[in-house]
Amino acid sequence: MQYTIRPAKKEDYDVVPELMLQAMEDIVFSFIQSEDIEEAINFLTILFRKTDNLYSYENTFVAVDHEDNVVGSITGYNGDDFEKLREPVLSLMKEQYNNNLIPETETEGNEFYLDTVAVSPIVQGKGVGSQLLQFAIEHGKTQGFNQVGLIVDLENPSAMKLYTRLGFKQGKAIDFVGGEYYHMYIN
Repeated sequence: MQYTIRPAKKEDYDVVPELMLQAMEDIVFSFIQSEDIEEAINFLTILFRKTDNLYSYENTFVAVDHEDNVVGSITGYNGDDFEKLREPVLSLMKEQYNNNLIPETETEGNEFYLDTVAVSPIVQGKGVGSQLLQFAIEHGKTQGFNQVGLIVDLENPSAMKLYTRLGFKQGKAIDFVGGEYYHMYIN
């Protein structure tokens, strides 16, 4: 089945933050200093519905089925804007959770950076993730980027295998919020 990919709408907040949580669960728990799933979804929902931040609907595309049900999402942005887009996230962490953590930088810039990629469990294994990634790669190229990058958890070999199959190359290892990741990229 082929899915339609469209820009996310603010109204997609009822589904997309749950997908984002699936993609970054441990990281969000570090941000809110709790493993409360509802609070993590609340945190991501606040950010998704606002503009000009890492997790905004403005930076997200969704895969929808023939009934316009969201079944996957991918969030990406200009890596050169990372610091500016991260500021509202850090502010919310500090204001709402009294968390002064400043996570390591995920991108060195000069790339279209893919922050989260997630697929609903009901359609996993049906090509939605590949379709979202191929869309994002093409989108990055049409926006004038020479490189599309992301980080992948070293403990997620299936994701690494998917990215490699799509042409991503393994870059350097990085530490991020207590985990070990590889930066992967495609030119």
